[in-house]
Amino acid sequence: MSEPELGPVAGRWALRLERRYPHPVEKVWRAVTQPAHLAQWFPSTVEVDLWVGGAMTFGFGPDLVVTGEVVECDPPRVFAFTWDTDELRFELEPDGDGTRFVLVTTFDDRYGAASYAAGWETCLHALAPVLTGEPVPPSGRAVARHEELVARFGLDRPERRDGPAGWSVRWERQLTCPAEVVWDLFLGGLAGPAVGEEFRAQEVVRGTVTEVERPRVLAFDVAPAEPGDTVRLELGEGTGHGARLVLTVTGADAAERDAAVDRWGAGAVAHVAEQASTWAHSHA
Repeated sequence: MSEPELGPVAGRWALRLERRYPHPVEKVWRAVTQPAHLAQWFPSTVEVDLWVGGAMTFGFGPDLVVTGEVVECDPPRVFAFTWDTDELRFELEPDGDGTRFVLVTTFDDRYGAASYAAGWETCLHALAPVLTGEPVPPSGRAVARHEELVARFGLDRPERRDGPAGWSVRWERQLTCPAEVVWDLFLGGLAGPAVGEEFRAQEVVRGTVTEVERPRVLAFDVAPAEPGDTVRLELGEGTGHGARLVLTVTGADAAERDAAVDRWGAGAVAHVAEQASTWAHSHA
């Protein structure tokens, strides 16, 4: 099994996965284009008019339906379609007595890439028993794999910016537990402080709270002994694995930036992500 590849394409992001199945191309083509087969391994039910311009409908239960359109169809080699704002492309090529299958998905949300990759790996693993006519075994959440892919794609590294007013460092991480859990992990299980109160972590005063909205926003002015000037935590909706964490630290003194990266990167974001992974494993 080859590792997934992530890269920029025309201002978006493309994720590529490749597998080999020991079955003829025609058989694999049926499994990746016919709704009855797709329902066994694809992440949703699918209705499709299998021609260029044909309508597609993806069902995620009774309350969520996403639409798309076939943009390329060259049986039994290429099937490409839109899925809401994303695009998926299936490429099939004979490989000896089997088929080389390539899935490419193109999207905007770079920080969701580890979730997408872990999910598609699970789907392509399920495609194998579908091709042999065997039952598809239950799948887990692939939490450990998700964290491996975060590191592989460099999604654990911050964005650093410098400007006339100072510097900023921003982390964005897809996590594997709900926002309420992330909030408690960030606060160390302590009650959230109110505006104007001290924010403490590990018995140390880190700053004075300027904004709080449990479990979505926590902002504070950094204490004099800490690197940086302001810290802002935001928790939003993620890709389905859990909450999306965004942590931004700003400062005017360039000499404090590296210390701030250490404090809030390894000291906060990475720590919370590790604890979130542990929580997800224990609640699987």
